[in-house]
Amino acid sequence: MTGDQTRTDLIGVLEEFCSAFERRDPDAVMRLVAQDPALIVVTSEEAILRGPAELSAFLHRYQQGPTTYSWTWDRHDVATSGAMGWLLAQGWETSATAGRTERRPYRMTMTFRQHAERWSPVLIHGSSPHQP
Repeated sequence: MTGDQTRTDLIGVLEEFCSAFERRDPDAVMRLVAQDPALIVVTSEEAILRGPAELSAFLHRYQQGPTTYSWTWDRHDVATSGAMGWLLAQGWETSATAGRTERRPYRMTMTFRQHAERWSPVLIHGSSPHQP
């Protein structure tokens, strides 16, 4: 079971993560995630990033790239158990490159660990569902 405040906190971390990513702000993203070698991020490009150093390098490459990504969410499923939390967000990803914009269904999952009253993602996975 998840209390209202914890639910709000976890969704808030998701929103901050997405906002920092859209702003191309690697430092803001890195402040949100667990600074732990066990950190794993799976991107929709099928990259598996292990640890903060790989995520940071990925974010700096993205910062220099031509495409900006943003997300809007239609639904959040949230649960916690002790100092661990889970979130599934379902909605839409928008990619914008040189005047061309594409919108597609998207989902993101995050697993969180609470430390010192702060929730930090330790596992992030983003994907676009296959479409017929």
